[in-house]
Amino acid sequence: MGAVLGVFSLASWVPCLCSGASCLLCSCCPNTKNSTVTRLIYAFILLLGTAVSCIMLTEGMETQLKKIPGFCEGGFKISVADIKADKDCDVLVGFKAVYRINFALAIFFFAFFLLMLKVKTSKDPRAAVHNGFWFFKIAAIFGIMVGSFYIPGGSFTSVWFVVGMVGAAFFILIQLVLLVDFAHSWNESWVSRMEEGNPRVWYAALLSVTTFFYVMSIIVVGLFYTYYTKPDGCTENKFFISINLILCIVVSIISIHPKIQEHQPRSGLLQSSVITLYTLYLTCIRTSSNSQVNKLTLSGSDSVILGDTNASGANDEEDGQPRRAVDNEKEGVQYSYSFFHLMLCLASLYIMMTLTGWYSPDAMFQNVTSKWPAVWVKITSSWVCLLLYVWTLVAPLVLTSRDFS
Repeated sequence: MGAVLGVFSLASWVPCLCSGASCLLCSCCPNTKNSTVTRLIYAFILLLGTAVSCIMLTEGMETQLKKIPGFCEGGFKISVADIKADKDCDVLVGFKAVYRINFALAIFFFAFFLLMLKVKTSKDPRAAVHNGFWFFKIAAIFGIMVGSFYIPGGSFTSVWFVVGMVGAAFFILIQLVLLVDFAHSWNESWVSRMEEGNPRVWYAALLSVTTFFYVMSIIVVGLFYTYYTKPDGCTENKFFISINLILCIVVSIISIHPKIQEHQPRSGLLQSSVITLYTLYLTCIRTSSNSQVNKLTLSGSDSVILGDTNASGANDEEDGQPRRAVDNEKEGVQYSYSFFHLMLCLASLYIMMTLTGWYSPDAMFQNVTSKWPAVWVKITSSWVCLLLYVWTLVAPLVLTSRDFS
């Protein structure tokens, strides 16, 4: 609790308690747009929540958490004979704290998701709540967070585990959809420039990038077999690496199949190379999740947090007026407020599940400390990514009545 109090009391000074977006950030970046500053602050709040969650998992925190009345009672059903209840709490109390911290963040962002529905311009009174009142919003998060530590165990942990698992799964799915869309958009942009501008330059660029990605993929596969497998063991790692390598080759062949090219002339190897490299990245993370390397990845959607559409120019500060962020949303918001908060809500659930290793509250003690749940999440993510990409290729052949142009 001391860590929560300390970090979030400091966080309350980040926006300078301004009514609009952070005047502190604006003094450093005088031409900053209001929409950008607001998203940076929300992202920073999520980052602080993640930092506090990580602190709760460090050694020594269980001693402080046990001082909270009733915090070590209920909510866990560890089935092992030679482990005492105190030991169970030592192992799982950090997970329990992470659940409550991210519960507060998820509730806050979900409430703002509902509140910001249908906001079209900054003239809407609700936009002022979204872009300002930072002291009160951080105080609200802090209040929910402190209160959540006094929620009785019981079924709360089990129910919130299910909510977290579903929310994190949706977050992963959205990431994969955005990745596939990015790959197609990238190829579409470069092919259009090749057809309209200097064809040799853009063809060389396409060929170079595609070749680079495939060469990197080959190198990565070689490193996998060198460092993550052994001649007389590591059967699971060999299977995961081999099956994903085969699937990536199959997907690449499908992308240039004559039937696919007939319905999607701009389908090519650039998209396949991006998907292949990302799939192998997931293979690396998931393979090492079950080894001594034990890496941890927290992905997010930068396009939702930082990307602006139709960005307008910034105005200089008025004489005698304090420096403020430029309101570039009077004619229309630069991004969907509600979708942004929904993504932050799902991101907090994803972070919660990642930090706790996707453990189940009623799991065996040995399973709670195992890395296999996280491994299978990443395995499934890589396969879903490949499946989504293949569907974007074959959909025009299957759904002939729909226009995919």
